[in-house]
Amino acid sequence: MTSLAKSPRSDVALVRTAAGLQPNEGPSDEAIESAIDGFAGQFEFWFTRVIAGSVPKYRNVIISRINGFIRPIEFDGLSATEVATRLVSDYVNRNFVTAGGWAIEKMAIALGTGGSKAAARGIDLHRIDAKGDHHLYVVKSGKVTRNSDILDKLKQHAREAEKLLKQGGAKIGVFANYVVAAGAITSTFEDGIYRPASGQFWSEITELPEPQALRLALEIARAGGLKVARNTDVHIGALCTLVNAYICSKEKPDAVDWPFLFIRTMTERKHWNDEDAARHAAAMKELKVTGYEIAKEPTRTSKKAAAQPTRKPSKLQAKGKAARGQRKAQEV
Repeated sequence: MTSLAKSPRSDVALVRTAAGLQPNEGPSDEAIESAIDGFAGQFEFWFTRVIAGSVPKYRNVIISRINGFIRPIEFDGLSATEVATRLVSDYVNRNFVTAGGWAIEKMAIALGTGGSKAAARGIDLHRIDAKGDHHLYVVKSGKVTRNSDILDKLKQHAREAEKLLKQGGAKIGVFANYVVAAGAITSTFEDGIYRPASGQFWSEITELPEPQALRLALEIARAGGLKVARNTDVHIGALCTLVNAYICSKEKPDAVDWPFLFIRTMTERKHWNDEDAARHAAAMKELKVTGYEIAKEPTRTSKKAAAQPTRKPSKLQAKGKAARGQRKAQEV
């Protein structure tokens, strides 16, 4: 995995300016810096690392998952280049959403705590307000079906934390919160658990009015995410090159060989193994021409493997950006 350099203070200043915040307004520079690093770090781990590792596995993660019934209908009239871009884009977008979820959670925790861990077991974020009341948060990135186990655990951990915090007869309030960081537009309270709207949550942990809090969170995500996405484009471009070379028809190179792909995904290996090997060899040869070098798998003695190829051809980066941004393949 590529190590990320610590976010320079210039990033913090740019985020503050873009969010319309004064130098001493809202969270500290350290908290904002920690949030930028946290967001970028999670994307690097869950997105760049995964996509780079997918290049040598493209047949398993993309080719073998092609739906031979539906995809020919969906992509009717598209060239092999366009279909390859769409297939890779679908795969990348699924991973992007997953990585984004982890990144949002990390950003929220870092922004609300300055990077320090919550004191209570099972709690993501522990905030003490101006009155001395304690607010305990379990943070989820988006609107998924509520998991009753998560809520039960939150209640248990909140009770444990409350007992600990009130030792010695301290008269303080302890509030348990289940947070959806993106997408919740109303606040509710049920069975002892507060469920603040997303905007209210960001406002609480940044101590800013909701519009400013949301703008700050958006700018932090932008600062942390864009640089990581750019680092990944060359790998996405490599995937496009491999998939395009693999799926094309021998008779018409810019057409998709849907009959073979149906056999490839619907029958036993013995029926397509030789053809698969030939197509893979041709695809790897095509990729080699670009100058891309697949990162070696880590060994037992060395757990680290290079996440970036030795060279990063600009054409691959442009192709990857097209797939990531879902622009038309012919533009690159």
